[in-house]
This record gives sequence, structure tokens and C-alpha cells, in this order.
Amino acid sequence: MTIRTSRLEQLPDSELLQLRFCDLPLRLKGSVIEQRANSVFDDLAARGIRFRPALWISEQWYNPDEVVGFAVPFYLLHPRLMRLERKMMLEAEGASLNEALSIIRHETGHAVDEAFQLRKMSEYRKVFGSPKRAYPTNYIADSDSRDFVQHLNAWYAQSHPVEDFAETFAVWLGSKSGWRRKYRDWPAYDKLCAVDAWMQDLRNVEPQIKPRRVANELKDSTRTLAEHYEEKRDFYAIDAEDEFDGALQRIFEVNGNGTGSRARKHMSAAALLAEYRTRLRRRTAKPLGVPAYVVDQVLRQLAHRSRILKLKQARSKAETFTKVSRLVSRATVAIIRNSPRLPL
Repeated sequence: MTIRTSRLEQLPDSELLQLRFCDLPLRLKGSVIEQRANSVFDDLAARGIRFRPALWISEQWYNPDEVVGFAVPFYLLHPRLMRLERKMMLEAEGASLNEALSIIRHETGHAVDEAFQLRKMSEYRKVFGSPKRAYPTNYIADSDSRDFVQHLNAWYAQSHPVEDFAETFAVWLGSKSGWRRKYRDWPAYDKLCAVDAWMQDLRNVEPQIKPRRVANELKDSTRTLAEHYEEKRDFYAIDAEDEFDGALQRIFEVNGNGTGSRARKHMSAAALLAEYRTRLRRRTAKPLGVPAYVVDQVLRQLAHRSRILKLKQARSKAETFTKVSRLVSRATVAIIRNSPRLPL
């Protein structure tokens, strides 16, 4: 039986996790995530692309084949569920305005691709590659490549031709003419110009496949939130994080141990990890031959543990970076070995 929205806010985690998805009192209409999606769809209409993708609630972001639309994750529909997501997964993907708009623009790119069957064009294959190429279980991103736009994390455009199109479209839609300045010296500029030309040709054109109403999948799901998070945490190896507490404590120190100016000027360990994030991804992913998104997950876990342990900088930034880099490499290899669904 569906519970009241007011009751949802009062439930402790233990009771909330026992709820089935079909019991959640969630409505897409009027929600913040619907408003953010509509702002992106308005931008699409302003460019002369006269359709609005379908939107529905599911367990995660995704865009199924042959559907002109995409699902948004359930936790974005209620603050209590966002807090649970952050506790269980260390973050709530799409919770912030900028991150939500970035993801929505990407998913809208998939919807445009599907609506106008762009992937069937020979020009599409010349620019982005064959959309029939099998999706990889993992990919090794080249962080220095300028053949692809940079939009979502982990250089996602490099994962597959269809994702390359969606990422390029997202940059085109989100930056208006700004992409011409940012990417003018990049090989990816030609891709953006191609998308710009195709979108000009599609102004006021009826889509070949129109959006259709998609049922709210959660209404029929009897899976509990506990089952959902057990599977999701296992996939991302969240519980592997405690193994490296000792290493973190040897690199950093407990906040409050320092005194005077030294204590004030030293950053928190979590802030330092955030500052090093891009450098650490580059230094770890390519040499180990692992996807950048796996390194990202390791960094999130280490930052999460650093906050819990209240750690802060204990030595120079140069020395700290060297030690942290070694730890991230060790943790990445360990997490991959502990998760059969992640590549080694």
C-alpha cells in the first residue's frame, strides 16, 4: 500500500529500505526534476526541434532503444530519498542543478537520435562511427584526446559512437554558440559542426518516431529499496572502502591534531582529493588499463571515508599527491578484483 508523502519523511532508514518501489508516493508532475527537464526541452524547441521527449520514473537514468524519451531515478523525486541515496551510494547523481541539466541534455540527445533515426544516416557513421558496434563492458579513456567533447564525467563520449553523438549534442544544445570558441582548435569541432548542420536541417521537421507515453515502471515493481541498494552497492563495490582506512590515516591526520596557523592552512583530506581528482584519474586509469569511471568511484569512496574519519592534510601537497596516487592505484586494483562485474 502506498504511504503518505509526509510519512516518508519520518521513516528511519531501516523502515524506508523495506518499502517496495510500488509503495513510494512519487509524482513526476510538478517535481523539480520535471521542471529541469522542461527547461532543456524548451531550449530544444527554441532551436526549432518541435517535440518533447517522454519522461518517466525508474530506478536509474536510462534511455531504452526505440523509445523517444528517458527515465529519471526515483530518488530525485523526494528529499528523503536523496538523503538515502547519498548515504548508500556516497552521492546522488543528478541532484544538483548543473549535473541534472548535463544529464538531461545527454539523454535528450539520445531521444533526438531516436526520433529522427539519425544513426541510419551515412554521414552519422562517417562522423561518429558505426552505431551497431557492440557496447563495451568497459573502455579505456584517453584523457588527453581532443577528438571528443568533454561533457559528462569519465570522458563518456569515448565509450561508444552513440554516446559520442549524445555528448556532442549535449554540448551543442547547452552552450549555444559558445562551443565554437571552446572547441575551435579541437578535432571534435568538426563533430559539433556536423550536429549543428543536422539540427538546422531538422528545424520544424516532424520526427519519424514520436514520443509515446511510458508507464511509471516503479508502480509495478515489488522490489524493495533494500534489494535495489544491495545490488547497486555490490556492483560498485561500495563496501570495499573500509579496507583503506589505515592507509588514509597514514597519509593524512585527524582534524584537530594540528594547532595554530598550521592547522588553519591545511586542507581537509576530502577537499584535497577533490582538487587532485582530474590528475589522479589520468595517472591511474591509463597505466592500469581501467575505465576512468572506476577510478572516479574509488576517489569518491576515499573522500567519503576521509570525511567520516575527519582527516586533513598532514604534509606538503607534493608529498601527499605521491602517496595518494599510490593508494588510489592499489584501491582501484583491489576493488576491481573484488567485483566480478568490473574489468581488471
